[in-house]
Amino acid sequence: MAKSGMMADIHLPISQSPLEDTRPMANTEQIEIVSPTGQVRFYNLNPAVGIVNIGQHQDNDVVLAGQEIRPFHALIDHRKQPYQFVSLEEDGGFGAERPFSEWERLKVGGHEMILVKGREGASGSPFGNPSPTNDYTQEPVGEPLPPDETTQAHWRARPGQTVYKNLTIKNSGSSQATFVISSDGVPEEWVWFSQRTIVLDPGGQATAQMGVTPPVGPDTKPGLYPLAWQMESPDYPSWIQSEDIYLQVDAAATVEMSKPEPANLKSRPFRRTGLGHITIANWGNVPAQVYLSGQERRDDCTVQIDPVVDPPGLAEGIEWDRPQFDGLIHTGDLLLLLPPGSLAHLQVTLKPKARRWFGTNIIHHRFTVSAQSPDGIFATKTTNGTFESRAAIRINFLLLVIILLVLTTYYFFGSDLAAKFGRAGTESVAIGAIDGENSPAWLAPTSDAVPLLLRGTGGAADRTREDMTYTEMFQDVATLYGLDWRQLASHANRESLLNPNAVGSAGEYGFMQILPTTWDEWAPLVQVTDPWDPYSNILVGAAYYSYIHSYFSDLGFGDPKWALAAYNWGPERTLGVLGSRVNVDNWQLVPLTQRMYVADILIGLEQIPDLVKGAETRYPRP
Repeated sequence: MAKSGMMADIHLPISQSPLEDTRPMANTEQIEIVSPTGQVRFYNLNPAVGIVNIGQHQDNDVVLAGQEIRPFHALIDHRKQPYQFVSLEEDGGFGAERPFSEWERLKVGGHEMILVKGREGASGSPFGNPSPTNDYTQEPVGEPLPPDETTQAHWRARPGQTVYKNLTIKNSGSSQATFVISSDGVPEEWVWFSQRTIVLDPGGQATAQMGVTPPVGPDTKPGLYPLAWQMESPDYPSWIQSEDIYLQVDAAATVEMSKPEPANLKSRPFRRTGLGHITIANWGNVPAQVYLSGQERRDDCTVQIDPVVDPPGLAEGIEWDRPQFDGLIHTGDLLLLLPPGSLAHLQVTLKPKARRWFGTNIIHHRFTVSAQSPDGIFATKTTNGTFESRAAIRINFLLLVIILLVLTTYYFFGSDLAAKFGRAGTESVAIGAIDGENSPAWLAPTSDAVPLLLRGTGGAADRTREDMTYTEMFQDVATLYGLDWRQLASHANRESLLNPNAVGSAGEYGFMQILPTTWDEWAPLVQVTDPWDPYSNILVGAAYYSYIHSYFSDLGFGDPKWALAAYNWGPERTLGVLGSRVNVDNWQLVPLTQRMYVADILIGLEQIPDLVKGAETRYPRP
């Protein structure tokens, strides 16, 4: 019965469109949960409990599905203000904690959670006593009605499909009125309203849209569901408008198939085949018969699909067989019967039809696995991967065996061979292609291998004069090795702050902070003996740097930054980054510490003369 002066016009067009977000008017505090597919449901907060558990496990208060959701993922503590969202660790401990405020949108593994607080009123409701609801012969919520040929469906939808209805409301009364729309008969998360509460001035009119989406999943059983919408107004207590509707949910199989794991299958030295796994699932509401077959693009390989019988292979209720056509059994294919909500793990085996005994190249095969429906209840699904086939005996494997034999022979008989044939004083360095796999090795020079320019010209006695300033020392040594004396002095400034008496943490000497092992190796080559003599110290540091620079220049890396980095970081480490990656700036592979070291030396050379003059005052020669 409708009160005089009130009118509700109902329009019945049905259409399909994406589900939109909405925020209902809650009678109590609620958590609005929006799934990744746009479906909305609500959870009422119970003040007597104070804690809401969230996760994949069925024991949680709010059960969420998704690969990113842990069995016990998080909890909401609403016993005091502000409410707190607390994540849970794998071992059950407490993780990060953050406030959870009204209307705040919180992302949880692809789901969105919103805290909705209702307005206070009589009986805890914004409009006094709650409205009466329809009773559909006490049928369980979410269960279809028993078959009845006399009951006709008003709507029809597949799981995941949305149907809509427009409700037009007009206030023909003399005062402002509030209208509240609600639904009953199916789970609340199935139903969506563009507006649940509408306020109209006298003569005002508005249209609210109602959408119903049966969710995709095995729990949405096919059949006829009762559904009702109801409209009431607290300003007109005796006025209620409602309508009973029946929704027919169709049977649908939703089959999904994963990518092969691993995506790139590989043969092994003693195994010709490539082995991988795929997973196939039926998320529909009816059993699905699935015909699985595989094919290699060039038909060079056979593709075999087998069920993984051991856990976690075939779930309970799954049946499998080999398909037969024209009296022939297709042993490589598979026929599965998947109940709703079931999951099956399968093994995919690729085997080359022709056996290769010897070879070095790798043959790349592309294969596809398809899942088809013999009765046409779902669209064909496909997944693909690659297979790398190698020869049974590879040439590089034989070469490796030969090299190992040679090294073993040298290890056991090397001393005898050296005694018989003698050792070369200087070994040559094979530069070759710098590709990360054939990087050059660092070889320190012997006296025969040091270029004439790197040798001293008379020893320390001829080069240590009482009247030679530090500036003259740097200029004299730099001229000997063809260097910029300011760079040489800047190098000493970076190493020792131009202190000829500096001692490093590893026992480094003087201006150039030369390691004792480096001094022992290079001092004889340039004919000096005293590491604390400033001129001798500069001479050894310059000779060592000059040799490194020449070495790297021969490899195509003549920029001084490479030799400076090697001086500090070590030549072997620096050589290790040359060409280690393709299409990459090799300098960026040098650690930041060494790059800053080089920058300190090369930047600001114009200030070096003044710094060297200052060192004359700070550290006078005896």
